[in-house]
Amino acid sequence: MNLSDNNVKIILLVFCTYILIGENMLLSELNKIIEGDIYNDVKINKIRTNSKEIKTGDLFLAINKGHEYIDEAIDNGAGAIICEKDLKNIPYIKVSSTIKALGQIANYIKNKYNIPLIAVTGSVGKTTTKELISLVLSKKYKVLKSINNNNNHIGLPLTLLNLDDSYDVIVTELGMNHKNEISYLSKICQPDYAIITNIGTAHIGNLGSKKEILKAKLEILDGMKDGYLIINNEDRYLKKLKIKNIIKVDRRKLKIKRLKYNDKIEFDIDNTHFIFNSYKHLLSDVFLAIKMGLIFNMDLDLISEAIYEFQNINGRLNTIKNRYTIIDDSYNSSYESLIGGLQLLKDKKQFKYIVIGDMLELGKYSKKYHKKINKYLKKINNKQVLLIGEYSKFIHGKHFDNIDNLINYLRKYINNDCLIYIKGSRALYLDKIKETLN
Repeated sequence: MNLSDNNVKIILLVFCTYILIGENMLLSELNKIIEGDIYNDVKINKIRTNSKEIKTGDLFLAINKGHEYIDEAIDNGAGAIICEKDLKNIPYIKVSSTIKALGQIANYIKNKYNIPLIAVTGSVGKTTTKELISLVLSKKYKVLKSINNNNNHIGLPLTLLNLDDSYDVIVTELGMNHKNEISYLSKICQPDYAIITNIGTAHIGNLGSKKEILKAKLEILDGMKDGYLIINNEDRYLKKLKIKNIIKVDRRKLKIKRLKYNDKIEFDIDNTHFIFNSYKHLLSDVFLAIKMGLIFNMDLDLISEAIYEFQNINGRLNTIKNRYTIIDDSYNSSYESLIGGLQLLKDKKQFKYIVIGDMLELGKYSKKYHKKINKYLKKINNKQVLLIGEYSKFIHGKHFDNIDNLINYLRKYINNDCLIYIKGSRALYLDKIKETLN
């Protein structure tokens, strides 16, 4: 596929009467893709990984604990099984790894359709950028996007299983905790456009340094055959990259004019006015989405309309106003995203309860980065800092041993005029605070 920064051809596959992945496919035909040991042949309908969703004639792909639900899948009408063990009385394919088989099937489906795929990775902002790009492109095209943060070795292939020739573009997210994970995902989805949002401290405990994190993020190129790398040119590590077919995005390159920050962000490109109803530290994600819209030949007016409509994803800087204001940023935490959240609190006039849980996966850097948070907290007036977790003890504030005690404290002292900001890694379940107080 010949890709161009200024022009992209959206090519829909011509209708084909023989569909390999789809209804009335032979199990033996599927086995050509995954190369397992096949026992009996049969025609199958859809491939499903949830035993409860099985319909008569479907194939059940047993992933991990899915092996415990093979009988349920059969009871619900499964016509065949892909699994890692021997079965009786039903056609099946035995493989060494059903996760690998899932990836092989997803890769086959991706290659079956000549549809551009955009893959997003980065330390912070992956999901927000994916959602922004999807919203922008959906103003003109039919977009298949990964749901929520389905960005791993199971979530990404499951997204591609939904692909058919009705779609014009695919937008996916690639996550990681260790080396080689993004490489595996990239080889499955084979991106035409690879986007890196930034290089931060997330998973530095596993990878050792930001330079190693950069190398891991660049694995997104491993599956790219002919395409472009798009990067946030305001990131100190990314802007130094010298790679063929790289597109660098920042406010200067987009010719941003009259940029101003109030309770919303406003700026102009050419004669088009943009309004972004969210926070300053998400602006680089907005710029990446605008660039993708331009690459896909979209009018600035349509792009502006999408940016205006964007709403933060659940657990990511959602503002909830009842008797008091809750800013729920509890989905996950990293050093960079926590700083971004604290910076938006500086200009808030009401009394602020700042709830901070541990930033995990920092390894030997945990104490260092938790202590560094104190200098940002000093810049916020009219506040109380409430802490939970092992490493949050290095942050100045009132520490709690468990989430229930923290919630009870808030119940006792919060009033109608206060603001509660919640931020911490998922393992601390700080979303319980919002659910209890909302």
